[in-house]
Amino acid sequence: MNKVKIIVYNEDYKFIKYLINNNIYYYDLECKENNYTLIIKENDYIKLSRRYKIKVIKYYGKKGIVLFFNFHKYMIISFIMSLFILYLLSNTIFEINVNTDNEEVKSIILTSLKNEGIYKYKKKKSFEELNNIKKKILSDNKDKLEWIEIIEEGVTYKVEVTPRVLFEQTKSNTKNSSIYAKKEGLIKKIVVYRGSKVKEINDYVKKGELLISGNILKDEKIVNKVNANGIVYAEVWSLVKVSVPFIIEKKEFTNKVVNHYYLDINGFKFTISGKINSNNTINDNELLISKPYLPFDIYKESIKIYKNKTYNITQNEAYEIALKTAKDKIQEKLKYDEYILSKNVLKKEVKSSKMYVEVLFKTFENIGYTSNIDIIGETDGNSN
Repeated sequence: MNKVKIIVYNEDYKFIKYLINNNIYYYDLECKENNYTLIIKENDYIKLSRRYKIKVIKYYGKKGIVLFFNFHKYMIISFIMSLFILYLLSNTIFEINVNTDNEEVKSIILTSLKNEGIYKYKKKKSFEELNNIKKKILSDNKDKLEWIEIIEEGVTYKVEVTPRVLFEQTKSNTKNSSIYAKKEGLIKKIVVYRGSKVKEINDYVKKGELLISGNILKDEKIVNKVNANGIVYAEVWSLVKVSVPFIIEKKEFTNKVVNHYYLDINGFKFTISGKINSNNTINDNELLISKPYLPFDIYKESIKIYKNKTYNITQNEAYEIALKTAKDKIQEKLKYDEYILSKNVLKKEVKSSKMYVEVLFKTFENIGYTSNIDIIGETDGNSN
């Protein structure tokens, strides 16, 4: 039964007599100048409240707990959140120190630890898991490592390691290479840094043909072998086919922008506010808070909402779109030192409510690629 502590504002001595006559049991009765303080059952409090002016000081029992929680809920929630964050922080790795000056060994250790889920801002491993990870790293790197120990110091993992005194030396690559054509074209420029030039400017070459040989010849005999190095630019031809419908769909943005705030904890997103579910959005993420001592990042995601609308276009508009699309397809394949020389429309026709266009592009491209001589089969400076 719930109990309640109350103040009854009454100066009449008959108040106590009223309690006795009505079988109202009370505790800790205190008489003051113009009131009484006492503890009674909640049901009796309801009965008294109909007759006297009463103020509740405190509830006991389940109701008291509920009222206490409701009154202090923000403080309690903050305390629980603080404990949770403290737990996360104390069980998170903030630093990994590998005690070695050998950069190769350090790289092996850090890579192996990362593969096993040990890196900054990840959850700590148990003692048994660390032992298993140490055994695996040693097993995978028998030729590099003699001994390893992972020591937990607060939020830091300190890795002690002993490399093997004699590493197995990697055999040097004695294979020699030449440069071959990766596509057909008309050679326009050759620059040879090392090796023997096999083709000349304005030579037409097919895919796989030898351009610069790694075999150094003298009197038609091989006197030395090197790794060929050079650049071969050629005029290359590419045919692009594009079709554009006369009804196209465009994104039309509304004026509505939703700001979505969320926590990112090891790749898992937890919404704070502003999340919407829609496939017709373009999202821009902005990192708001990222601290090494926090196990999470806070992001702001600006969500722009759009509607898909259809439009009818003319044949000329479809033709221009087709040309631009064809050019973009070629352009995205070219590197910084490559470019389009010219274009020629070979076909332009309307069929089934679409514009069909075929464009032949002439481009200036680096067509050389390096391969080992013995893989291609070159033995005398000429391609097989």
